[in-house]
Amino acid sequence: MSTADNVKVVKGNWDAINSHDVDALEKWEAPNFSVVAPGAPGPMNAAGNKAYLQGFISAFPDLHFDIARTVAEGDNVVTEWVASGTHKGPLVSPSGQRIPPTGKKAQTHGSNTFEVKNGKVTSVRVYFDMVELLGQLGAMPPM
Repeated sequence: MSTADNVKVVKGNWDAINSHDVDALEKWEAPNFSVVAPGAPGPMNAAGNKAYLQGFISAFPDLHFDIARTVAEGDNVVTEWVASGTHKGPLVSPSGQRIPPTGKKAQTHGSNTFEVKNGKVTSVRVYFDMVELLGQLGAMPPM
């Protein structure tokens, strides 16, 4: 697959997330798919990733990722993004605390590093500042 093809695979992944259709991610994931993300207990497989994403979608029903930049080379595609949404459902923090809905709008910045092989995402590393998000919800003491 070409680098351009790999970027299309990653775009399809983001389209599924932005449509809140976590089941549609299966189309883009390799059988050995894994993801590492802030707040997760460790590496997740496809089912763990769906549950992780659904937790954010339930907490932020209007969750949307705007892709600010995409950089790709070979099998690696990096997307820089801005996520925004309104906190209308409970959110489970990395410590396991349930944060009740605050009604606050939140925005956080991050990036995902995808590895794509044979038209499927094999792994993703997600980077974002959980403290930035929790601070906007009032769940962190001021620094």
